[in-house]
Amino acid sequence: MDVSEVIAGRLEQAGDLLEHVLAELSGADGEREVLTRAAAVVADLVDADVVAVCEGGHVHGGVGLGQRFLPERGLARVVRDGGGTFAVPGLGRVRAVVVEVPDLAGVRVVVGRVDDVPVAPAHLRAVQLVARLVGLVVLARHGSERERRLRRQGARGAAERDRLQQALAQREQVLTTSVRFQRAVAGRRPLPELLLRIATSSSDLLGARPVSLVLADPRSQMRMRVVAAVGDPPIAPDRALAAAGGLEGFGVVVGGDGGPAAAAVHINGRVVGALVVETDGEVLDAVGATVLRAFAEHASTALSHADTVRVVEAASTDPLTNLPNRATLLRHLEVALRASAGDGLGAAVLFVDLDGFKAVNDSLGHAAGDEVLGRVARRLRRCLRGDDFAARLGGDEFAVVVRGHEPERAARRLAERVCAELASPVQVHGRAVRVGASIGLAVATAGVGAAELLRRADSAMYRAKAQGRAPGAVGEAPPGVVVVFEPDVHEADVLRRQLESDLQRAVAEEEFELVYQPLVRLSDGAVVGVEALLRWRHRTRGLLEPGAFLGGAERSPAVDSLWRWVLRTACARAAQWRLEAPQLSLTVNLSVQHALSRSGPRDVLGALTEAGLEPGALVLDVPAQVLAADPDVVAARLAQLRATGARLVLDDFAAVGPAAGGLAGPSLAALRWLPVDGLKLDRSLVAELDGPEGPRAAASVRTLCELGAALDLGVVAEGVERTEQVRLLQEAGCSLAQGLLLGSPRTATEVPAALREGAAGPVPQLPDLAVPVPVQVVPPRDVRRLLGRSG
Repeated sequence: MDVSEVIAGRLEQAGDLLEHVLAELSGADGEREVLTRAAAVVADLVDADVVAVCEGGHVHGGVGLGQRFLPERGLARVVRDGGGTFAVPGLGRVRAVVVEVPDLAGVRVVVGRVDDVPVAPAHLRAVQLVARLVGLVVLARHGSERERRLRRQGARGAAERDRLQQALAQREQVLTTSVRFQRAVAGRRPLPELLLRIATSSSDLLGARPVSLVLADPRSQMRMRVVAAVGDPPIAPDRALAAAGGLEGFGVVVGGDGGPAAAAVHINGRVVGALVVETDGEVLDAVGATVLRAFAEHASTALSHADTVRVVEAASTDPLTNLPNRATLLRHLEVALRASAGDGLGAAVLFVDLDGFKAVNDSLGHAAGDEVLGRVARRLRRCLRGDDFAARLGGDEFAVVVRGHEPERAARRLAERVCAELASPVQVHGRAVRVGASIGLAVATAGVGAAELLRRADSAMYRAKAQGRAPGAVGEAPPGVVVVFEPDVHEADVLRRQLESDLQRAVAEEEFELVYQPLVRLSDGAVVGVEALLRWRHRTRGLLEPGAFLGGAERSPAVDSLWRWVLRTACARAAQWRLEAPQLSLTVNLSVQHALSRSGPRDVLGALTEAGLEPGALVLDVPAQVLAADPDVVAARLAQLRATGARLVLDDFAAVGPAAGGLAGPSLAALRWLPVDGLKLDRSLVAELDGPEGPRAAASVRTLCELGAALDLGVVAEGVERTEQVRLLQEAGCSLAQGLLLGSPRTATEVPAALREGAAGPVPQLPDLAVPVPVQVVPPRDVRRLLGRSG
C-alpha cells in the first residue's frame, strides 16, 4: 500500500475530527455549556463510561455520573491524585485517567471505565486534543466572561481571607486564654481566683469592656450577687443583676436593646448565674458572642469542678483504704506502659492477695475484716518507693505498679518488704490477727496492655497461693510466697478459670455424687460408720476426686453451695440407712473456711432438720490447719458447731514432716482446750508404721492413743492399706480405722446391701466416738482374719 495514501487518509480523519469537535463546541452559548458538550464529545470519541469536566471542587458537566448524587468527593480525590478509582452510583467502581485543559488553569477532564481496561494511548491523545480545543474555544469566545468572573471571585476571596484571618486571630487568642484557664482549673487554684481570671480575660478579649460575673449565693437562698467585676467604670450591680435575670435558659443575649450582653453560667444542667458584658447599646458581633459564650462555659467548668472534685476523687478511690481503685490503677498502668517507650524505664505489676483473710472475716466479722484491710493498706504504703503506685482491687486483693531500669528486680525487693511487713500480727478488736501474702509478679513486655499485664500478675498470684498452702505451726504467720509469671503459669490459670466456670455449672446441673467409705472397729472388724466422700463426674475429664478441683476453686461461690449440698445429701442418706442400722454414724469433711464460717452451724442444723437425722449421728471432720487461726476464734466456732449436737473430730492430726518420723502440725496442748470428740491420725503417720521409721511411728501412735484415752477422745486411723498396719494399730491401742484394706468407697446404692449382711456381735464399751453396736463385718477381708494372718 502506498504510504502517502495512508498518511492522506489519516490526515483526512484528523481533519474530520477537528471539524466535528469545533462544530460541537462552538455552538455552545456559554462557558459552562462548552464544558458540558466537551464531556459528551470525549465520551463518544473514546467510548468511556464516565466523563467529567472539573474545576477545583466543582463539576461543570459530565456523562454517566447519575442524575441525583454526583460523586464529587471521589472526583476530587482522583483529580488530586492524577488518576485512580472512585465509586459512581449505579455503575460501581470506575478506573479513571485525568487530562489537564492547557489554557484553563485548574480545569481537568476525568475519563473513566468500569471494565478496568486502561485508556489506550491513541484514545488518550484524542482526549488531550479535545482538551486543547476546549481551552482555545473558551478563551476565544468566552475569555472576557471568564476573566470577569475570576476577578470577582478573587475580590470576594481577598475580603473573605481578611475576615477569616481576623476571626482566626481572635479565636487563637481565645484558645490560648482557655488553655491557660483549664490548666489553672486542673491545678485546683482557689475558686475566687479562677472567677476573677474569667472576668479579666473576657474583658481583655472584648476590647477592655467592663465585665461582671453574677452567681447565685447558696448561703442566702440562692439570691444573685456580683462575685467578680472588672472595668472602669464597672457595670452597676443592679444593671448586671437585671441582665442575668433576663436570660432565658442557657441562652446568650448579645445586647443592642439598651442592656448589656450576657451568657448563662450553669452547674450540672442548672442555671446559677451569668457572665455580663457592657456593650453601650451596641450588638456584639459573632466573634464577640463566641468569646462571651466561651468564658461563660469556663465559669461553669470552674464551678462544676469545685462542686464535683470530691465526687471524682471518690469515684477513683477505694473508700475503705483510701488507696486508688482498680479503674485508676489500670489508667495509671496504661500511662506507665506508654511512658516506657520514651524514657526507657520498664514496668512491672505485683498482685498481692492476703492469706488467711477469709478466716478473719468469717470468724471475727466484716467490721474486723475491714479494719484489717485498712491496716494492711497502711503497711503497704510504708513499703512503697517514691514512684510506686499501689491500689486496692477489691476484697483482699491489692496491686502495685513498679517502674525502673530493672523492673523485675525492683518488684522482687518490694514484694519482700511487703511480706516482711505483713508477717507481724495485726491488732484488731483486742486480738492479734495474722495474715500473710501470696504475690504474683508480671513484667511488662512489648504489645501487652494494662489489663493483660494485671491478669498475668493475677495468674502468678494463684501459683504463689498454691505453693504457700502448706500450713505452718500454730501462731506462725502464713508464709509469704512470690511467683513470677511464666507461660506455664498462664496455662494453669486458664485451666483454673475454666475449672471455676465448670464448677459453678456442675453445681447447678447436679453433676456431683457421693461415695461412702466404711469406718471399722479394729477389735472385731465391724463397720460402725461411713464417711461421705465427694466425687465430680466431669463431662470431659471423667470422675474427679476433691483434690483435683476444690483447691483450685476455693474462692468460687459455688464451693459454699457445694458443701451445703454434700451436707444435706449425706444426712438424708444416713437417715434412711439408720432405719436398718440405728447406730450408724455419718462423717462429713469440713474445709477451714467452713469450719470458721459463721453460717456453718446454721447449715448443719438445717441439714439435720431437713433429713430428720439425730444430731449425734453426724461427725464433722475439722482439718487440723484450722488451728493456725486465732485460738479464741477457733474455740468459739467449734463450740458453735458442737452445739448443734454433731460430734467433731480433728482431722489430719500428727502428719509426718519432711524429716523422717518427725511430726508436724498442731501442738498436743491444743487438744486440752479444743471442743472436739476425737482425732484422726494422718495417713502419713499410719504409712510409717511398717516403714523404716516404724518404731518411732508406733510410739507416736501409742502416745496419741493414750492421750486420747486420758482426754476422753476417740482416735481414728486413716489410710490403712496393709495388714501389718492393722496389727500395729491394735497393739498401740487405736480403736477405729478406715482405708482401702478395710473397705473401699462405695456408692449410695451399695451401702444398704452391705448393711443387711448383719452385725458382728456384742462389743465392749468404747469412747463416745465409737458406736457400741456393730452394723456390718467387712467382707471378704474381715479384720479378725487379717489379725490372724499377721500374728
